Amino acid sequence: MRSEQAFKNMAANLFLQIVVFISGIILPRFIMQAYGSSINGMITSVNQFLTYLGLAEAGVATASVVALYTPLALGRKDEVNSILSATRKFYNRSGVLFLSLTALLVFVYPFFISGQLDNSLVRWMILVLAGSTRVDYFFLGKYRVLLMANQEGYVVALIQSAGTVANMVVSIGLIYAGASVLAVKAVATGVYVLRLFLVKAYAKKKYPDLNFHARPAEGALKQKNAALFHQVVTIIVNNTDTTVLTICLGSRSLLEVSVYGIYMLVVNAVNQLLTSFSNGLTAGFGEVIARREEETLKKSYSDYEYMYFLIFFVVVACMGVLLIPFISVYTIDMKDVQYVRPVIAALFTLLVFLQNVRIPGLTIICAAGHYKETRYQAGLEAAINIVVSLALVWSMGMTGVLIGTVCSYGYRSFEIILYTNRHLIPGTAKTAFIRIIRNLIVTGVLISLGIWLIPQNMTSFIHWFIYAVASGIVSVVMIVGVNYVAEPRQFKNLILRIQGIVSRKKR
Repeated sequence: MRSEQAFKNMAANLFLQIVVFISGIILPRFIMQAYGSSINGMITSVNQFLTYLGLAEAGVATASVVALYTPLALGRKDEVNSILSATRKFYNRSGVLFLSLTALLVFVYPFFISGQLDNSLVRWMILVLAGSTRVDYFFLGKYRVLLMANQEGYVVALIQSAGTVANMVVSIGLIYAGASVLAVKAVATGVYVLRLFLVKAYAKKKYPDLNFHARPAEGALKQKNAALFHQVVTIIVNNTDTTVLTICLGSRSLLEVSVYGIYMLVVNAVNQLLTSFSNGLTAGFGEVIARREEETLKKSYSDYEYMYFLIFFVVVACMGVLLIPFISVYTIDMKDVQYVRPVIAALFTLLVFLQNVRIPGLTIICAAGHYKETRYQAGLEAAINIVVSLALVWSMGMTGVLIGTVCSYGYRSFEIILYTNRHLIPGTAKTAFIRIIRNLIVTGVLISLGIWLIPQNMTSFIHWFIYAVASGIVSVVMIVGVNYVAEPRQFKNLILRIQGIVSRKKR
């Protein structure tokens, strides 16, 4: 049952990330062509600042999901309702705080980009882009928490996929109709918010005993503050770059943020693709940990890490070869700023590797709810990012900011592998490092050959797609082949697990 639920979650999350990738690639290009790079940079920058304001959530979602694992596994309905009632209460408080912080941003943000765009447009754009987050706080969050904790995240993912498609279609239609960028974002946000009603309808039908007004068990969210700290760190590390570029680079800040944002379209798509394999498994691992099934945990984790690294290194190999060709085609008509920058592309590829190599270990840490225990390491990661980025941005611009992020990711990923070995699943660090080194060697060879054989300056998406397919096939064959030779038993275990899931689906 766990494997089947995990498969559903992984498949739905993968589908969502494909949809998000397609939308994320198509929409910014339409926006840049219709309204210019400065508008695109402003939208990217505002979204990052709104992510900072998302700290108002105060770790409620993460703490609630962890608190729900055990009562859901043991069928304690009253306890589930009490936790959800506390979740609703905290979300409402967080929503009020978010509204206050948004109002402050409306006043302050135009000063950061003074003279680059009309202040009235910028202020209204902030209010529009904050719309979907307000709905999350006051209405959607409590339902999403329940579904994620009960291994039904696939429902949320599928509904979000539909909302993303609707958002994209409406936006493109409005752009073709000559609507203003503010109107495009306002209508599209309104369409996207409709996903609330679908999630709510499913949850009420599936869980008729739901009671969000039961006596709130606020003490059950004991990990809330620790989860908040990790959320703060994650947002700082993932969004420092855009913030530093916006504030420190003066009159060209929005153009540089636009360049950064285009590379981040690819990076975010890759990150979301990779995390889709962990998002669907965290709740399953949480149930195993709650039941104290140590041998099952150890074996399942090894299978998961092995499978994840196969996918992960194929993705990194392809990104290292195809990123610059993609950017050259994607921005071929954009002349207001230079987008093709090989050094930046190399740093982004390194960033993706260092950010995502930690995912297996981080999945177990989240499933076990070890937020308080790892807060100091997370704090150091954020400190490294901020200090190095600020030290280098003035002399190196975007390159310096990326170096700061690479340094912080490098430290934290290494530490997460060691922490998982020391405190959660003994004996995993040696295996993890052997797998990483083995796959890094193969990936390095593939990237070196790919850059030599594949033209890095392309003018056609058709040519890029052909090379992308060829690169993907070669990478899969090489990486899967090497890992099969190195760990044949582990490979056979993975195939048997997949066959078991497929056979159950057919029945």
